Amino acid sequence: MASAQITEPFVVRRHGLGTTKTALALGTAVFALMVVLTLTIVVVQAIRGASIREPLEAVWLAWGGTPLIFAVGLPILLVVGAITAYEERREEDTDDVLLTVDDTGIYLGGEQQRTIPWAQVRGVCRLELQDSEETWEPRLVVMLVDEDALPRSTKAWGPSCPWPGTHEILGRTLPYNELATAIAQRAPHIHVTDRGRVED
Repeated sequence: MASAQITEPFVVRRHGLGTTKTALALGTAVFALMVVLTLTIVVVQAIRGASIREPLEAVWLAWGGTPLIFAVGLPILLVVGAITAYEERREEDTDDVLLTVDDTGIYLGGEQQRTIPWAQVRGVCRLELQDSEETWEPRLVVMLVDEDALPRSTKAWGPSCPWPGTHEILGRTLPYNELATAIAQRAPHIHVTDRGRVED
């Protein structure tokens, strides 16, 4: 009889403005504000007994009619976004999964998706590589080479991905200690290290 999975997977998903659900929520909020603004203008002008048309035109036809065009197109975008979000939920889309740590190994999401079983993992580390003269990019590296045999180039250490949450607008960056704890619970023999800035 096959052994059951001991622990729930540790999953890090994409958040912030890059997800369909977040964009849908923001679009809905903007559309609601537009409706409230229109109703407020109508009610206030009706109470005052003044022209309703003039303030509405001042709001919706400003900047060459851009607000009106946006207001007309936004409901269509919301419908498309709702359909997309529904399909993603039904299909359990993995595009938003940046990292998974479970009893079988580590899954790296992103552009180069890969699953590495624990038997191949020699260590996991966080490091920062120089992106330009002034900026350093944090990365997550799954090392497939023993510590005493690591080559100089970090690209040869094993598969890597940007540190989860680093490139997301209004997203949450994965805390290092959460990753270390997740790996310790599932593969206590794997060392997790933070190597800071590393020059290739």
